[in-house]
This record gives sequence, C-alpha cells and structure tokens, in this order.
Amino acid sequence: MSITGADDQVPVNPSPVLLVSARRYVSNVLWTWLGVATGIAGGLFVTPYIVRKIGVDHFSMWTLVLSLVEYYWLIDIGLRSAALKLSAEYYALGQQDELDHLVNTGLAYSIAAGAILALLTVFGAPYAGRLFHISDPVFPQLIRMVGVSWAFGLVFNIFGACIEGFQRFDIFGRIWVSTTILRTVAIVLILALGFGVFEMGLALMASQGLVYLLNLYYYRRLAPQSRIDLSLATFSKFKQMSRYGVHTLRVIVSDRLLRQAVPVMIPYYLPLRDLAFYALPMRILDYAMDGVGRVGNVTTPTATELMAKGRREQLVDLSVYANRYSLAIFLPIVIFLLVYGSELYTIWMGSDISSHSAYLLPAFLFGHAMVASQMNSVAVLFGIGRHQAYSRFLLTEAILTVLGMALVLPRYGLLGGAWLANGLMALNRGLIAGLLACRELNMSVGTFAARVYTKPCLVGAAAFLGLMALKHEGLRGQNLREILAAALIMAVPYVAASYFVCVSAEHRALVTRKVRALL
Repeated sequence: MSITGADDQVPVNPSPVLLVSARRYVSNVLWTWLGVATGIAGGLFVTPYIVRKIGVDHFSMWTLVLSLVEYYWLIDIGLRSAALKLSAEYYALGQQDELDHLVNTGLAYSIAAGAILALLTVFGAPYAGRLFHISDPVFPQLIRMVGVSWAFGLVFNIFGACIEGFQRFDIFGRIWVSTTILRTVAIVLILALGFGVFEMGLALMASQGLVYLLNLYYYRRLAPQSRIDLSLATFSKFKQMSRYGVHTLRVIVSDRLLRQAVPVMIPYYLPLRDLAFYALPMRILDYAMDGVGRVGNVTTPTATELMAKGRREQLVDLSVYANRYSLAIFLPIVIFLLVYGSELYTIWMGSDISSHSAYLLPAFLFGHAMVASQMNSVAVLFGIGRHQAYSRFLLTEAILTVLGMALVLPRYGLLGGAWLANGLMALNRGLIAGLLACRELNMSVGTFAARVYTKPCLVGAAAFLGLMALKHEGLRGQNLREILAAALIMAVPYVAASYFVCVSAEHRALVTRKVRALL
C-alpha cells in the first residue's frame, strides 16, 4: 500500500517490502474471490434447481435449519477472532511457543464446547419442530445432522483461523473451491436421482467434514514446528483470548441476530413460504457481499501485521484503498440490479416467485451498498484490536432490528421488514463504522469520505445513466441473451473507467509490472 496518501503519485523506487506486501495482499484477495466466484456460480445455477426439486416449503425448511444452527457459533465466545488476530501477530514475529499455547488453549475449549453442543442437538432437535409448528419428521433429522456437523466444526475452527492469520488465503481458497464444487455436484446428483432434503443434509455434513480435515492438514504443513498437545493449554492464554474475544462475542451475537433472527421470525409472524421469498433476494446480495467480505478477511491480518510493525501510515492507506476498491467492485452489481433486477429475477426463478420476491431488491441493494463501502473499516478495527465501540453499536443495531421486526412484520409484511433491516444496516455498518475507523486512525472524516466515495460514485453514476438509456432504447432484458448483452455493454466501459479513475497510480504501476513479468 502507498505510504504517501496521494492517489496519483508513483514512487520512483518503491520499497521492496511495500511491493511484497501489496503483491501478497492482492494475491490473497484474488484467491478469496476465486472461492467466492465458485460459490456464486453454484448458488445461481443450483438454487432454482433445488427449489424446483424439493419445493418452496422444503426450501424454506432447509433455510430455517441453516439459520438455527448458525447460532451454534455463539459458544465460540469470540475465540476464533482472537486466534486469527494473535496467530497473525505471533507468525509475523516468529513466536512459535506463543502460537503453540494459543492453538492448544483454543483446541481444549473447543473440544469441550463441541461435545456439549452435539449432545444438546441430538436430544433437543424434536422440540424445534413444536416451536415452529413444523410436523415434517425430516425437520429434526436435518437439525441433528447439520447441528452435529457444526459442533465438530467448532473443534477444528482454530486451525482455519490460524491459516487466515498466516495470510495463506491461497490455501484457504483451494479448500473452499474444491469442497464447494464437490458439495454442489453431490447435491445435484442427489436431487437428480430422486432423493430430497434429508440427503442434501448428508452431503452438507460430508463436505464440512472434509473442510475440517483439510484445515488441520494444511495447518501442520504451514507450521511444521507446532505441537498439538493439550497440556500446552493455559488459563492465562485463555484469559488473553477472552479479553479480545469478549468484544468479538458481542459482534458474533449481533451478527447472528441480524442474519438469522429475521428468517426465524418470518415463519412465526407470516406463512412459511414467505421465508423463501425473503431469503432469495437476500441470498443474491449475500453472494455479492461475500466478495467484499473476503477482502475484509484479508484486510484483518494485514492490519494486524502493519500495526505490530508500526506502519501506521500504511494502515491508513489500507483502510482507504480497500474500502474504495470494494465499493467500486460492488457498485456495478447494485446498478445492474436496480435497472434489470426484476427481469433477471424472472429469468432466474420464474415469474411466479419473482412477483412475490423481486420487489424487495431495492431495499437490500441500499443497505448492502452502504456496508460494502465500509466493510474494510470494520476489518481494520478488528485487526488493530479497536473494535470495542463497534461491537456495542452492532449489538444495538441487532436489538433494534429484532424489536422492530416484531412490530413491522405483522403490519407491513416483508417489504417493511426489508427496509427496516437494511436502513439500520446502512446507518450502523455504513456510516458509524466509517466514523469509528476515522477516530481510531486519526483521519479527517471529510478527507476519508472524499478519498473513498468520490471516484467510485462518479463512475457509478455514469454507468447507471448509460444503462438506463440502454434499456430505454430497446434492450429490455426480456431474455437471457438481452440480459447478458446489457451486462457486457455496461461492464467493459465500467471496468476501464474504474481502473483509470479509481485505482491509484501506484497500484496501476504494480499491475503493469506484474503483467510485464507474466508476458
């Protein structure tokens, strides 16, 4: 990252350390995007097939099960984020003994917590059906399968956190891509052979088990000197992890409430089918947000390393450029869905489901665009260990969302709920997150906002006006060919303009050097 703070200045002799750091950062982002692209491709093509094969009711039940078991991560009490942050620090400073104490302390806690979760899942699953008035016998079976899988995942979670902390997202990307492809192919084959949602649960359980084993294998390869010995677990290390994790726990609790409380509340206040109508547009944006979120995953350990080595100016530039580039990447998705969202939705899921669901897209687009522009500010706060205030604001957002949904859903339905959730999201994770980052890094709010937003928004506004004119002139998006043509016509000038307007001169020079080296 640049240490000058000027977007149009190219260092004559950039530091080799800076070049290696920037190249590694970009490489990590590209690997995470490959994993995201695999998930998006599988989701976009397989989701309509799943809905047609198992029906809207079973798809809603599948969504509800995944929402319920996501609460299992609460028992992690924030230790994963502490492991990521501390492993990045120990790895950068070569402190192998501290890394061993960290891993074994986290492992000891996770084994105990995972065993408790597995037992609660096995014996408590039948009561979930009564709570949601679901009499289908496959519902508790799904909860048992998916829940036990998540409980085992808690045990192996520490190894995945360390791989991220070591900034080896190339390995993480390979694991993600390979297991996602295997799971997607398995689900398609299962449904093609006439099986249903129960067998889908088995496929999910098997693929998750493979992820856990691969995390362990690659951790041992990356840290061959490490020792896995529970006698190395210490209470002092647990206290250190907990001090960091307690604030992260608030974030985890808040995130689970924000992500999963609404899907759980919809079947309580509205018909079960409405959950599918709400989940589908949310899934579209979640796929897109995953790309930005993965950039944040890379940003967190990078920020930890920069802070540990005292490179504060680079840290400021990291927060600016990561946010700007993430916004520039996310904006074309927002623009295209604003103009052609309804048409694309109809082609993707059919006119019947589209008429009950596509009208929710503008609300989701507004909230997610604001979050995309500041997600890396949150990642930086976590990386430097200054996320305490953010965790309190996020918990406030979660409480207001849950209470608001109880009032809004019965009166204003899905549309009211979508605008409530996304409005609070934009206020907190968009506006307030940026203000907190500016405070912690001693940045001017006005300068920070100008450097992040001005150039992407100018390019985005031009792309929106051009796409609206294109649709008005006859490219209506009535079939897949017209949709693809419109996307291509927008993408080419948008990418070119973003590259020359949004990307700093220093980073363009890096790209040029890389291309020349490849050629």
